[in-house]
Amino acid sequence: MFVFKKLKWFFLIGIVVFYMSSFAALGEETSGGMYRGGLIWNNWTKTFAGGSGELPQGVDNKDFLRCKACHGWDALGLNGGYVRRSGYPDKTSRPKPIEGADLSNLFGKVTAAMVKYEKGRDWSVEDNRMPDFTQAGGLTDQQVADVVAFLNHGSKITDVAVLDISKKPVEYTFIHASVDKGGELYAKSCEACHGADGNNLDIGYEGGVLGYFRSDGKYSEGFIKMIYGADKVMSRAAQDSLTAEQARDILAWIQAKVDDPNKTGLDQ
Repeated sequence: MFVFKKLKWFFLIGIVVFYMSSFAALGEETSGGMYRGGLIWNNWTKTFAGGSGELPQGVDNKDFLRCKACHGWDALGLNGGYVRRSGYPDKTSRPKPIEGADLSNLFGKVTAAMVKYEKGRDWSVEDNRMPDFTQAGGLTDQQVADVVAFLNHGSKITDVAVLDISKKPVEYTFIHASVDKGGELYAKSCEACHGADGNNLDIGYEGGVLGYFRSDGKYSEGFIKMIYGADKVMSRAAQDSLTAEQARDILAWIQAKVDDPNKTGLDQ
């Protein structure tokens, strides 16, 4: 009996040590903020993303620095919303995704070294290669930790939808979505700025919200901006800190309107 109790205690102590070390490792891995990471993924030079508000010396175009510009909003590269994205060398204003830009096989395994990428290109070179983010004016250590947290633990469009990139525009099938709930959530979290018809703001697309989502691959971008925010105005807090499931429902509700070519507003 004494031997059994002794072994029992050794077993319990072993479990405690295992979980303590596991939580310690998790804490180290998630020391960044995944919500800040989503903003950094968009444009890390902006002050709302922890940046200085200025481009590094020698850089003329922000798009050659943005994570999403090469990897896509969904981090799927050519296998996501950016499947038909144009860019360098056909366009000199931005890069385009290349083979290997899909990071989905690394989710949960991304490290700080991968984000820093010290073997990357110089700021002054503008092409489709990933830059070295440790250069002067590059990512701070906190920003690196935030991006790691975003890639490893942050919500992605693939958590709530299946993408068919063979279709143009990319087809998004939302999983277990409630269109009715989506309409209610839009009225609560989005309508104040975008309006009941989705046309209140100039978002750069004819037809407002409907025109935006009728463009190729825009649900990937919309999902990220709904979950993580887009800027100081369209912040996560301003959208009532939506969950991935809530964003999914809103997008499914919008999609039902988008798919009807006769609709010119979300209120129809």
